[in-house]
Amino acid sequence: MPPMHSAWRTGWLVMTSALWWAACGSEPGADEGVSLSITQPEPGAMFARDSLGASGALVASIPVDVDVVGAPARVELTLEAAVLGDLDPDGHAIAALASAGPATLTATAFDADGNALASAAVDVIVVEPAVTTCRGWLDLYQVQYTMGPTSPGVMDPVTAVMPINGMPFRSGGALRTKMFGDCSIIKSLAEAAPMLRAKQIVEVTDLGVYNYRCIGNTGTPPNCPNGISQHAYGNAIDLAVFKDAAGVTYNVTTDFVIDPAPEKTCTAATEPGKDAFLHELICGLKAAKLWNIVLTPNYNADHRDHFHVDLKAGSDFID
Repeated sequence: MPPMHSAWRTGWLVMTSALWWAACGSEPGADEGVSLSITQPEPGAMFARDSLGASGALVASIPVDVDVVGAPARVELTLEAAVLGDLDPDGHAIAALASAGPATLTATAFDADGNALASAAVDVIVVEPAVTTCRGWLDLYQVQYTMGPTSPGVMDPVTAVMPINGMPFRSGGALRTKMFGDCSIIKSLAEAAPMLRAKQIVEVTDLGVYNYRCIGNTGTPPNCPNGISQHAYGNAIDLAVFKDAAGVTYNVTTDFVIDPAPEKTCTAATEPGKDAFLHELICGLKAAKLWNIVLTPNYNADHRDHFHVDLKAGSDFID
């Protein structure tokens, strides 16, 4: 069996009218002299990734305007090698870019036979939104929530109205209507939602978030011989079952195959099918830096039935 891949890939998105350019009944040779110039955005312009895109990811919505001389069949907009779509007949589009950093947008004119006639490019920079609080991030993700209730161990308590960024959660057999925890864990689930949808996941079953207890249930917080559980801070969630759009369920208890020591979760060979899917899913989410700690069934018997994920400060590992 081949080793599984742990890299998580996020795409660039574009929202356009998806209309084709009119050929205007041009005669052979009428496409000669076609030229393009991008009038918007300006070179080096900066755009914040602060709009909620169709997938649930935060995107920078960048208006693109192109002046066209001549009569191409269509004008295509690309980001590096990724095709974003076609501009409308007036030369407009909205490029929705989901990743921070420098980006090059290129407009290319084509004739009816698919031959490139002319192109123009512009460099822009996508930056992270200027958000100073966790609740500010929840607002960007359009998560509905109330503050509190005040609970032992929880620094920034919020109660989120379900679903979170369009992702429903089930607990105890019933669909959740709300979820209580620290704002940071709710934010991480809002960030995870578009990545789960990219894997065709439409529902997640969890085993709980907040539980004021010690690790291994030995002792009573704050007197914990093995340390305080991140669940006591409302800073962890146990993910147990994932259901996809076809109704197929991926159950950690029955479908995740424990990797033999000393194999590591994200480099070990996997069984084809559901085991490979679960490995790829959790390793991809960890690689996206959604959580600091991920504990799988490989960790110990207490985690046979779920993926424990948390945001313990100063930690960074999956086991």
